[in-house]
Amino acid sequence: MLFALTAGMVKLQETACASAAGPLPRADVTVEPAPPWVRRGTAAHHADWSEVLCSMGPLSPRGRYVSLSAAEFGRASLCGSYLEVAGPEGTVRVQVVDRCRVCPPGRLDLSERAFARIAGGREGVVPVRYRLVHDPRPVPRLAVRVKPGSTRGWLALLVLGHGNPISRVELRAAGRKWRTMWRGLDNHWAISRPGDGPYRVRVTDRFGNRAVLRWVAFETAAVQHSEVKLYGTFQRPEGTRPPAAPRLPAGHGPASTPSPFRISPPCA
Repeated sequence: MLFALTAGMVKLQETACASAAGPLPRADVTVEPAPPWVRRGTAAHHADWSEVLCSMGPLSPRGRYVSLSAAEFGRASLCGSYLEVAGPEGTVRVQVVDRCRVCPPGRLDLSERAFARIAGGREGVVPVRYRLVHDPRPVPRLAVRVKPGSTRGWLALLVLGHGNPISRVELRAAGRKWRTMWRGLDNHWAISRPGDGPYRVRVTDRFGNRAVLRWVAFETAAVQHSEVKLYGTFQRPEGTRPPAAPRLPAGHGPASTPSPFRISPPCA
């Protein structure tokens, strides 16, 4: 299915798209192409959001959330991003927070409040169209939570407030170079032998936006908030310049490698 291609597409685009000049090679910033494509599927709903695979709890029971099928969820690549979902009775924006093990590709499992927005008083399963929201507004501020169980030999971070899908997270301890973290299925970014904190954390999203959190302490469980925004403001962290316009080589354009989403402004 198209969604199963998402992770592979990101790897292909690492060598296909231009990025900001700076400490990273140009191929390290991924830029998602934006063909005019919207995915069609179906949606149902459930009520219990107490535990989610994206590790973003506790969640409000009145929030607007979505679980994706295992094929679409992949390795948590869309956690924390937003979908615009259009159904028989309306449109709603929902945040990706979980994986639905029993859902086939194309099935969205929505929170009750989100489902009511698109389905009115209907029950069961309804047809929908959905797409990724590019640069959702209002622009959130980045935050980080150190995973409980982290040690000086192994550190894992949960990045919050990014809005767009994240493609890369890097960590820098005092006196050390930037090192790339790897993403787990639970949406935490991990690294071995991180060095002593406080740390700098550099976040890059799928569209080439990049921001740096300059003071992340080794404090487990507590959310460390910042004033830093990943997009929507003019930022040139650490002497970098704005990313160049994406350039895709022949054979990797929208016709041959379709995106599972159309890049669009958020719904009203």
